[in-house]
Amino acid sequence: MTTVCSWLRERELEGICPEILARITMPLIAGSVTEEHLVVESSNSYFDDLAGRSGLDLPETPDVLLSGIEGPRDLEPLYLAAREKGWKTVRWPLVPGEIELELYCWSDGKHFLAFFHDLSSHEFHARLLVMKERFTQLIGLYDVKGMIPQMLLELVEHMGVDWAGIFVWDGARERWMLSLEEADPGEFGRDEQHSALTFARDLSEAKGGPFGHQFGGLAVQDGARWWVSWVSEAGEWEPMMTEAGFGSLFSGVLLTGSAPAVLLCLTRATGGFARINRDVMESLWPVFLSSAERNRAVEGITKLYTRDPVSGLYAQNMIYKVMKLEMDRSRRYGYPLTAISVEVTNMGHIRETGGDEAVAETIQGLSREILKNLRSVDIGGRIGDGGIIVLLPHTPLEGAEVVSGRIKAQIGSVSPFQNLAIETEVRVALRDDSCSGPEDLLALLGLSEGGKKTS
Repeated sequence: MTTVCSWLRERELEGICPEILARITMPLIAGSVTEEHLVVESSNSYFDDLAGRSGLDLPETPDVLLSGIEGPRDLEPLYLAAREKGWKTVRWPLVPGEIELELYCWSDGKHFLAFFHDLSSHEFHARLLVMKERFTQLIGLYDVKGMIPQMLLELVEHMGVDWAGIFVWDGARERWMLSLEEADPGEFGRDEQHSALTFARDLSEAKGGPFGHQFGGLAVQDGARWWVSWVSEAGEWEPMMTEAGFGSLFSGVLLTGSAPAVLLCLTRATGGFARINRDVMESLWPVFLSSAERNRAVEGITKLYTRDPVSGLYAQNMIYKVMKLEMDRSRRYGYPLTAISVEVTNMGHIRETGGDEAVAETIQGLSREILKNLRSVDIGGRIGDGGIIVLLPHTPLEGAEVVSGRIKAQIGSVSPFQNLAIETEVRVALRDDSCSGPEDLLALLGLSEGGKKTS
């Protein structure tokens, strides 16, 4: 600090008191402002510690002095403050998501003095406190099945996450299926190429996949987690992240076994999962793991009642619950939700001809053909005796009509009998403001809650 004070006295910088500066226990630098650069001519030991080196060779530019700090460094706030006369106090994310500083800078246009307070630890504790308070409230409000969706919502609302989703491996279909998701409302206006869902799908199918033992750069095994703090340091994943417009990601294994589950979180901003948020997630991770394990225990009891044993799609009671959830999300975030119903209109004739086995074979063939035309985010369920309904989140009416057209073209050949073609009716509806519950969306499709036609 003596050298800093001597530097100040030699230049007789007005408004600066060396005696006060000598008491500053923060990183401090002083130097000259040139047309092209800032030149640091003096520093204190706290700055040496920040830079990760001792005995700095001065004079030197700040970018060279701070080159030992990992991550993409942003020196623009310092440059701007040092070129503007007088005192300035500004927030300085030296390394996004990793080192958050509060910058105090004085300049006369030719010389500058700057010192900065490291807020990184404060930011971590503040975010962690908020998340722990929110999670504590959730535990008192929700059962195990309702807890996890709310936890994802908290990540979006309080940690700067733009999209979070949980994927479960479907061994029968050999692909990762989106189970739950939450997103910032701005995500729903993006085109397909830059959407989080498209990126997540591409990630799950990378390296020749999809595979149940791999999800992007995450090895699916107990305790595994995958962090990309900054897109500039994403290695082989950088092109994919850059094309989709994501700056940071986190993925972790929630469950292993025959149906593993992983959590994927994405941020548009680089540094979203650098040290500050990473430390918060590390602290919260045991809550995610225990919630997932408890959810699987409950699911093991109720699994027979959530899936239709013939089609493998959601059973009627469950698809109505999912429909209500998807309608609420569509209403909350303002994105389109469409539904397609496929009804076998001559199912009675099929039953008379071949009995229950023929009905089951028809439904199985119908569901297989329908699933071929769906994305991993689309949701299918069986309603009534001969009906299937499909929910298409984030899909406008025109897009749903394209999908329904493909389905119509492919299901004509589905029949358990060569001399008896199935007859189907395919309808499309868009959720609108008049829809308050599943029965309203079903009414737009011309169906009752039991899956029977009303028109």
